[in-house]
Amino acid sequence: MFCRWLGAVEIANPFIANRSSLGYPEQINALYTRESHKVKSVLGRLARTAGRRLIYSGVGVLLSTPFFVASAQASEASLRVAFVYNFLKFIEWPQHQNQPISLCALGAEGITRQALAQLEKKSQPHRFIQVIYIDRTDDLDQHLTSCQMIYRPMSGEHFPLPAQLPPGALLVADEPDPSDKRVAIALVRTVDNRIEFIINEWAIGHAGVKVSSQLLKLARKPTKERS
Repeated sequence: MFCRWLGAVEIANPFIANRSSLGYPEQINALYTRESHKVKSVLGRLARTAGRRLIYSGVGVLLSTPFFVASAQASEASLRVAFVYNFLKFIEWPQHQNQPISLCALGAEGITRQALAQLEKKSQPHRFIQVIYIDRTDDLDQHLTSCQMIYRPMSGEHFPLPAQLPPGALLVADEPDPSDKRVAIALVRTVDNRIEFIINEWAIGHAGVKVSSQLLKLARKPTKERS
């Protein structure tokens, strides 16, 4: 069972834009101004009312760059990838401190893949991000043991992950089966149009990673456990 909520960001109505009309810098800036101000406003309210600078400084910075707005829909898919990037900032792999972070993406397509490509140009403190695209089962067999974070968007849910992930491999998944104990962080969309995070502390412990106390301070218990 997933045991902690890590946070939530409301999504404005889907942002629609003509991909072919996008360019740099005029069209990108116009799209950002017109479409993404709602998301920034939500992030700002979260930061002010709850004192949660983590969300604003991590995801908010990404939302203020072409990384977020260059997709055709200024999309939820890009926002999910932005959160994946934010998680990397606050998770440590003790056995790989001085090595690039290996982020393995399962079956990433379309806007998700475009957003992930932008992460290859970024780095966390003293560490570069290496994105490994796993598009076939053979690729999974070859790279799984070298993955530190595995991101499974919905387009990659068909990949047959082993019942037990290798030590050090942390699975982040979009809309996973709640009973899947391998998922360390779940990204789920609620009925009131938000993306929320659920953290599985057992999976975090199994992966042998260290999660920043800043991140853990954002945790909330699931509603069904509040009674």
